[in-house]
Amino acid sequence: CSDTLSVTVGEPSSISLSATIVDESVIGNDGSVDLSVSGGTPCITSADVACPLLGGNGQSGNAFNLINTSSGNLTITGFSQGPGTGNSANAAAPIEVYMTSGSYLTAPSWSLVGSATVVLTPSSATGYVAVSGVTIPPGGTVGIWIGLVTGTVQYTNGTGTPGVSAWGSDANLTLTEGHGGTYPLGLNFNPRNWNGTVHYGDPSASAYTFAWST
Repeated sequence: CSDTLSVTVGEPSSISLSATIVDESVIGNDGSVDLSVSGGTPCITSADVACPLLGGNGQSGNAFNLINTSSGNLTITGFSQGPGTGNSANAAAPIEVYMTSGSYLTAPSWSLVGSATVVLTPSSATGYVAVSGVTIPPGGTVGIWIGLVTGTVQYTNGTGTPGVSAWGSDANLTLTEGHGGTYPLGLNFNPRNWNGTVHYGDPSASAYTFAWST
């Protein structure tokens, strides 16, 4: 038997460049070129994956996987925790973030990558905590546990497979459904879905880099 399948392979948009040129004056050494670039595949300097803040349940924290679906390394820069349990406020919430290489469901080896005392706000993800040392290679996965040392945060009962089913995503990063549980690192209940925003990118990078020759 035989079969035929038509496939369209997409490409990034072509790079477009425009330049504003200022000629040097009589004095010299004061000319300039102002370049504006678009298209192609720029470096990711700052991006977010915001998950729904639906609430409905809660505990100390959540575990989930982050999956890099892009073709380059992704650096996770921080997390913004959503409200306390019951869509409540907390003016001084002590939060910690732990990471394990690979899925958190497979022999996790947790390390603390960030901590802060943050402000939790009803209906918003304002509890920002910066993290360091969290880089995901292309196609790679890291597990995350984020939660409060004291107190509880809201999360949402899931319907998918913990560590696999997408709860939030964009073209580069997928955050899965996961577990909820008690501090520290509890995996008591599933599926439970984190309420918050993950931040990634490289603040020290430029979207486009230019090489000049004379």
